[in-house]
Amino acid sequence: MFTIKANPTFPATITIVGQGVRKKLEVVFRHKLQDEAEALLSAFAADQKAATDVVLEVVESWDADMPLDASSLSVLKQNQIGALEAIIAAWATGLRVAREGN
Repeated sequence: MFTIKANPTFPATITIVGQGVRKKLEVVFRHKLQDEAEALLSAFAADQKAATDVVLEVVESWDADMPLDASSLSVLKQNQIGALEAIIAAWATGLRVAREGN
């Protein structure tokens, strides 16, 4: 049976590419309703919400070598330029429903 309401969380594997290395980051994302997701992404795009705050809002957990908190995200931002934006993009993509071919 097709379930209309989404699960509150969903897992994802994000490939982070930087400094010539491809790294896999396992995360569990929080689901947001369409209106909530659009408002969050709009606030981020308009620089009304920082990438760190968005990541903390949409990521439930991760398998990184540091805890999921603002301090760790600051270290990630400084060391892996663009990683926070990659996480946000992966979350936005993961929310979207796609039709698979037969």
